[in-house]
Amino acid sequence: MSQILLPGDPAYAGQAQYTPRFLAHVYDPLVVRFANRIGWRCPSSVIRRHYDEHVGAVHLDAGPGTGWFLDRCRFPTETPQITLVDVNEDVLAASAKTLRRYQPRRHQANVLEPILGLEPESHDSAALAHVLHCLPGSLTEKACVLDHVKALVRPGGTVFGSTVLAEGVAHNRFSRSYNDYLNEIGVFSNRSDSLAALDEALALRFERYDLVVVGTVALFAAGV
Repeated sequence: MSQILLPGDPAYAGQAQYTPRFLAHVYDPLVVRFANRIGWRCPSSVIRRHYDEHVGAVHLDAGPGTGWFLDRCRFPTETPQITLVDVNEDVLAASAKTLRRYQPRRHQANVLEPILGLEPESHDSAALAHVLHCLPGSLTEKACVLDHVKALVRPGGTVFGSTVLAEGVAHNRFSRSYNDYLNEIGVFSNRSDSLAALDEALALRFERYDLVVVGTVALFAAGV
């Protein structure tokens, strides 16, 4: 079942920039190579290793971008089953093209709502890499996405991800101004996102989880 965003939706701006041209020519140089290393001081290699540690054989990736991390991470099998979830069809097309050797399944959905059309408890892992900071609302409000992906992970599986925080982490002058700019243009919505709020959101939903900070990025992994 398809779930789409219209321009008036608060979540629209956070994904509107991801056009075919942006995804093909700008996303990896800007986000993967520049922003992660220089802006947030958390190189993409760190996030890729986070995938290596937690990705399962049957994996759901919410907000896959261009598929850069899934293209490079080490799956526990040579034939992983991958489901790509995003509200933006262009993101799904770009990441599916990158990962075509795995023949991933595409599923259009707004992660701020329950994800319909996928079998509950059907995945070994689910990732939210750099998703939360793009979603509108406070962390308390948008942490519902953890519930929505958790429902699709079987007991014993893992929900993991990363997000850029505004508070409770060590910003420098550049990262603070860059984060403010991305909020002003609507790409980010994380002005009040704090390490304490993320910790609380995870604690409310999972009995066991790990939460570490690299630069201004929080990396989390929680057992279902």
